[in-house]
Amino acid sequence: MSTSSAIDILNQKTITSKVAALVTSKYLQSTFSKNNTSNIEDERFIHVSSRSHSRFTSSPVTPNEVLSLKFHVSGSSMAYSRMDGSLTVWFIKDASFDKSIKVYIPDCCGSDKLATDFSWNPTSLNQMAVVSNSSEISLLFINEKSLKASKLRTLSLGNKTKANTCLYDPLGNWLLATTKSEKIYLFNVKKDHSLVSSLNVGDISPNDNDVVYSLAWSNNGSHIFVGFKSGHLVILKAKDGNLVVSTNIKAHTGPITGIKMDPWGRYFITGSIDGNCYIWGLKSLCCELVIHDLDSAVITLDVCHLGKILGICTEDEMVYFYDLNSGSLLQSKSLANYDTDPVLKFYPNKSWYIMSGKNDTLSNHFVKNEENLITYWKHMVDSTIIEKRRKNNGNSNNHSKRIGKNGDRIVKDRPSRFNSKK
Repeated sequence: MSTSSAIDILNQKTITSKVAALVTSKYLQSTFSKNNTSNIEDERFIHVSSRSHSRFTSSPVTPNEVLSLKFHVSGSSMAYSRMDGSLTVWFIKDASFDKSIKVYIPDCCGSDKLATDFSWNPTSLNQMAVVSNSSEISLLFINEKSLKASKLRTLSLGNKTKANTCLYDPLGNWLLATTKSEKIYLFNVKKDHSLVSSLNVGDISPNDNDVVYSLAWSNNGSHIFVGFKSGHLVILKAKDGNLVVSTNIKAHTGPITGIKMDPWGRYFITGSIDGNCYIWGLKSLCCELVIHDLDSAVITLDVCHLGKILGICTEDEMVYFYDLNSGSLLQSKSLANYDTDPVLKFYPNKSWYIMSGKNDTLSNHFVKNEENLITYWKHMVDSTIIEKRRKNNGNSNNHSKRIGKNGDRIVKDRPSRFNSKK
């Protein structure tokens, strides 16, 4: 955005939707710059960097995809699991991660298992639940001082069960765990994570042999949104430890790969392999907006903490940022040659985000000294006003000066009370 266009925006009496979109687009464009992008220097980055600078290694870098990446609701920590079985936890201290504390757990669930998913306990800064496509759920404590993880206890689901997804509700009252096509389990966190309810997946989806693809809690923890391979969206009501089907919608023509809640409780968003992203009214359960110009399957999606920006990653290696309120495209970026399913996750308390880098590395995208769009807008306004005043002062000074033939500046004569005629 040029200075002239910024001044035009400042001349507006109110922040209209057009003005907000321009500011948001400018902010996102800033997050793409090298100055506002930093590599997350974990074991993967060190491995990739050392190989790329080695003159003895010519073979390609072995893939090590990120399976799950999640922030703690407080924004003070972030963790991700990888295909090599590792879990990396960061206790975040600054934007560049240079001063952040890293806890690296090589074999989080044992030498023969992957941490397919995990969820932070919102009532504790150090506890999380981890599943590994097995019959057990591990409750871990991540020690920020000793840089180690310890197992608090194990929740058993039965010998033939293979839970691959888990999710605490936003208030920390319930823990949900699911298998792909068998069961959905509900645990009461306040009662020592006791199992209180379970449902057969086949009983809640109208399609035979359906598979759970995505999960989300409502903001108050009263309902669970389940996205299926068939494109059906089932909303469950969690009341007094019981799971009851509330609504069943044929939302998409393909598997629902992502479900996100608007932080203000206005909408929920679904993305699908069918290449569409729908924005639904949370109260009406009606589709209010359709994003259908993606031209590729939706792999993952997320919403910023202000409920303004909707981020979408697609199978054709693109990331798009849309205005959640209008559905207009704000910015887009190619992730070509990354050769992995893209990752995109907004901070829960800032307008910053984590995104995939090349060779399965991760990068942090931010605007220095600007934690969100509100502070960005304020500083942009302040700097533009200062620039405008500087130019105006420069122009007014030029009017009071004239230049002689020899290039000397001549100040206009002004009457003085000491030499005025009597």
